[in-house]
Amino acid sequence: MRLKNGGFTLIELMIVIAILAIVGLVAIPSISTTFRFSVQSATREIATLINDTANTAQITGRVHRIVYDLKNEQYWVESTAANTLLKSEESMELDKENNGQSYHAEEEKNGGFRQDVTLTKKKRTLPIGVKFRDIYTEQSDQPITEGLAYTHIFPQGLSEKTLIHLEDTGKNEVSLVVSNLLGRCSVEGRYIEPKEVFSQ
Repeated sequence: MRLKNGGFTLIELMIVIAILAIVGLVAIPSISTTFRFSVQSATREIATLINDTANTAQITGRVHRIVYDLKNEQYWVESTAANTLLKSEESMELDKENNGQSYHAEEEKNGGFRQDVTLTKKKRTLPIGVKFRDIYTEQSDQPITEGLAYTHIFPQGLSEKTLIHLEDTGKNEVSLVVSNLLGRCSVEGRYIEPKEVFSQ
């Protein structure tokens, strides 16, 4: 009696390859749709947080800001004491020289801002496959593509106009525009040019 040799025949291998190809054709669009949904939902979540922050700023009388960490793909809210003026690095250095005061290193670095745990108990991370492409603010002539970017929100109902571009691994792009009034946001499923926002 002859034993059959182990292994697959050519026909069996071709059938397996055909099945894998069909599964791939079905799965790839599904993955792309998942990423597109993720970038849109992440953008809506940021917009909701900005709106909540604007309401909180008015109630508490404190200056707030949303921090975008482009390196770690995270964002969170910080706030400062009521009636605190925003200071530049130069003005803080001048105050230090004139008054001879020693500033707490972290407060000096952050301009008096600390993470607001009532709005973001911990730093929020963008979904897998989603990242900040770039961010434009009224304070920056050039796109911010690394480090930290901010949207400042003031108790008087004003916010810093900001343009945030997010994208996923499938190059699906979404733009989030923060207006000057009451932290209002609009979401567009395309890349909005800065001149469309800041020339108005």
